[in-house]
Amino acid sequence: MTRTIELSTTVLCPSVSAEPSQAQFRLDNTGIAVEGGQLAEEAGLDEIFDIRLGRPPQAAAGALSGTVLTVGFERGGQRVVLFIDGEESTLDRVSGLLFRRLLDGTEVAVCHPATIGGRVTERRFEIGELRVTPGRVGCTGIRQPLNVDLETIVGVSRAEKELLGRQEPTVDLRYVRQGVVVGVDLSLNPPRKLNLLGRYLRRRYARQRRELRELDPPDPVVRTLTRLYAHGGRTDSRSVLARESADPPALLEELIENDLVTLDDGEVRLDTLGWVLVTERAVSVSGADG
Repeated sequence: MTRTIELSTTVLCPSVSAEPSQAQFRLDNTGIAVEGGQLAEEAGLDEIFDIRLGRPPQAAAGALSGTVLTVGFERGGQRVVLFIDGEESTLDRVSGLLFRRLLDGTEVAVCHPATIGGRVTERRFEIGELRVTPGRVGCTGIRQPLNVDLETIVGVSRAEKELLGRQEPTVDLRYVRQGVVVGVDLSLNPPRKLNLLGRYLRRRYARQRRELRELDPPDPVVRTLTRLYAHGGRTDSRSVLARESADPPALLEELIENDLVTLDDGEVRLDTLGWVLVTERAVSVSGADG
C-alpha cells in the first residue's frame, strides 16, 4: 500500500490555535502530515488512536461546518486532535485508506463462525492476521480463512468474550452468508485498535441504518421481510406477500423500490437493507413459516 493522498483544505488543531487555517494535508504509507501558516503537525501510523468522519464535533462546531475528518494521535504522552474540513466523498476516501493502513496486518483472535442463524457454535478462537482491503475484511493464518464483503454486514456491536481464560473486549460482526446470518467474534492485539475496527465496520452499516430511519417502513413491510427471513432470505412463493397485502404485486414493487428485496430468477430475495431491518427490529411473527 504505497498510495499517497494530498489535498489543500482547512484544518483546525485546538492545541495550536483556536482558529482554523489553510493547510496542505498528506497521507502516505508512514502516516499523516499537515502544514500551513503556523501549523505543522505529523503523526506516524502507530501514533494514531482515533478516526471519525461526520458532522463537526463540539470542539470544532464553531469553526468548521459540513463534513469533518477527526484524527487523534499521541505524542510524548500528550493527545493531539486534528479536525480536517472537506468534501464528504474526498474525506470518505481518505478515512477509508487510513483505516485500512492502520488495521491491515494486525494480529487478531477470531472465532468463526461464533453463531449461525443466532445459534451459538462450539468454535474456539484462533490467532491470525487481520486483512482489510477495499470493500472487504477478513483473516488469514487460520484453518478456514475469513473473507467478508462489507456489503453483507448486517450488525456490528461490542461484547466481552472469554479468551485465554479471561474476559476480553471483542467486536461482534454479523454478516449474511448463503441466506443465513453468521456471527464472528474478533479481538485485536494491540487492543486499542479494536475501536478503530468497530468504527471501520460500522461505516457502511451506519449508512444503512440511517436509510432505514428515513424510510420508516410500516409494520406490514417489516412482517413481510421477517417471513422472508424465515424462508432463509429467499422464496419463490408469493404467499409471503399475500399474507400482508391484497395487492401482492404492488407490495413487491414497493419493497424493490426501497432496496429491501430483489427479484432474481422468479425468487423474492432479501437485499442487504432488508437483512439489516429484520435483524435490527427482531420482530416476532406468529406463523412466519407461511
